[in-house]
Amino acid sequence: MTAEDALRALCEAWERRDPDAVARLFAPDGRYEDPLFEPVPVGPDEIRGACADAIDELAQVSVPLRVVAGTEDLVLAEGDFLSSTVDGDRVDFPLAMILAMRDGLVVRFTEYFDTAPLR
Repeated sequence: MTAEDALRALCEAWERRDPDAVARLFAPDGRYEDPLFEPVPVGPDEIRGACADAIDELAQVSVPLRVVAGTEDLVLAEGDFLSSTVDGDRVDFPLAMILAMRDGLVVRFTEYFDTAPLR
């Protein structure tokens, strides 16, 4: 699996609202660096838990990517996180992402987005 394949699989897992699919992409020491996750979850179990908590609040998710560039083991992307909560509120924002691979698993996924409108 290339870094781009992993990034697309990660976005698709969020769109399916499947925290198990997200967690399976990560190495035992993989980090999911999201400004809303404190502390940074490390490893599939912590990542699954952090994502499950967030996914439980969402009714629908779409993560269209606009720009994707990288190498076999590193990808940078720009896109949008478009979602609605279980209460029907919209939660939409642009984001940038970096994903790094080692031995076919994600060792670091970092998202950059403005959290001010989300709090």
